[in-house]
Amino acid sequence: MRKYLFLIATLFLLFCAQNILKAQSTLNLKNVSVINEQGHVRISWEYPGTDTLKISRDNLVTGTATSLAIIPDPTITSSYIDLTADAHLQPRSYRIQSIKTSEDFSKDVSTFYLTQEYDSCLRQIKLSWEDLETSQYNASDWTPTQFLINIEEDGNLRTETVNADNQEILITDLQENTNYKFTVETSWQETSETSLSNPINLFTEMPQSPEYIRAISASANGDHTDLKFLVASDSELDTYKLLTSTARDGTYDTLQTISSATSYINAMHENSNPDAEVRFYKMVSINQCGYETTNSDIINNIVLQAENNDYDNSLTWNTFLEGSLESVNYEIYRIVQDQQPELIRSFANHNDFTDNIESLQSYSQFCYFIRATAEGSSEYSQSNTACAYLNPTVYIPEAFTPNGDGTNDLFQPVFTFIPTDYEMRIYNRWGNVVFETSNYTEPWDGKEPNGNSARTGSYIYIIKIETPNNQIIEKRGNITVVYP
Repeated sequence: MRKYLFLIATLFLLFCAQNILKAQSTLNLKNVSVINEQGHVRISWEYPGTDTLKISRDNLVTGTATSLAIIPDPTITSSYIDLTADAHLQPRSYRIQSIKTSEDFSKDVSTFYLTQEYDSCLRQIKLSWEDLETSQYNASDWTPTQFLINIEEDGNLRTETVNADNQEILITDLQENTNYKFTVETSWQETSETSLSNPINLFTEMPQSPEYIRAISASANGDHTDLKFLVASDSELDTYKLLTSTARDGTYDTLQTISSATSYINAMHENSNPDAEVRFYKMVSINQCGYETTNSDIINNIVLQAENNDYDNSLTWNTFLEGSLESVNYEIYRIVQDQQPELIRSFANHNDFTDNIESLQSYSQFCYFIRATAEGSSEYSQSNTACAYLNPTVYIPEAFTPNGDGTNDLFQPVFTFIPTDYEMRIYNRWGNVVFETSNYTEPWDGKEPNGNSARTGSYIYIIKIETPNNQIIEKRGNITVVYP
């Protein structure tokens, strides 16, 4: 009986020793990574034993693993590079095992095969990756914990993290004509090291959008608004859209599509009502796919209003470059009657001005416009022209002497303004028209329609006048013809 007990104990001890020895000599893969664009794979491992090792790789034809390489002395070699992996074309799975002890082998670990779908129009790329476990073979024994997407943009590296449950990512806002490199870095539950997928290199070749588009000016021109924009010289695009809105932060509608290969683009908003309506404008470049790329800054027109109060003309206008922090200089020009414009005031960041015209009371019409210039700019934007009027005065003489002596020979009303509409009729005492005109510069020279001189005596005049501010003045009275 004791012999049997001793034999059982001995067998138990041998079994434990074998398992301890096996545990001590277990093979552990540390890392399986694709190392270049050719799809070469580096495999590294930990092994405390001395047995000759065999590296096996999946056989995609048979769906089994086949011998790839023999490591005769694992005490001096702990890594291997598979130069025939072609892991840039498909995922690959690897296992390491002892030739001497068939039970001593590592887990199967697969590389990740990274693919891409690039959309140059949307400037985005969709990255997808798979290992053999997610493809047609169930080969990988390791479990990912997360994926780190490495995005190298012209040498500058940034990363994005993807949950282990997902194996794709959409990367947007790619820059044009830029070198990119993408890799997926996998974190595993079984090791603190990470594995790399095959890299994808991409050059986003497409026509270069302009680095900037600058709004230069917005000027009233009658019923239209003239606009000017500067496009950066690096632009390889030739299609632009002019957009407008009634509010700076409102919805912008397309006014027109413009084809231009020049740096300066001139545009016009027809029938924009610049005397009364403030509009906001911007220009955007359009790429070959019809998508908007670069937006200009926003510019707006200036609406000037003028109002008379005795001998003061009050001017008010909206802010140029509304919402911008730029300092703006305003120049105020005044036009008296039909004289040349005169600069009367210049200052920065104002929206009102009062012009005292007491010294100019012999005139009735005062028109103004404003030129606004952003700080550092040599280009100005011009407002509409707004006019104010003194109370109109009409002086009509009581008599004249059409005897040809050069003194008081003509009958004509005197205005402190220029009429926009005019009509004058002269009647004799029998009610017959002896003179009529619609030209305010044409006087009555005392002649009747037949060319004879009018007789001495009293005549009736009826004069109708429309002022520039649409006021109708009607005058009736008597004019006396005298021959001294």
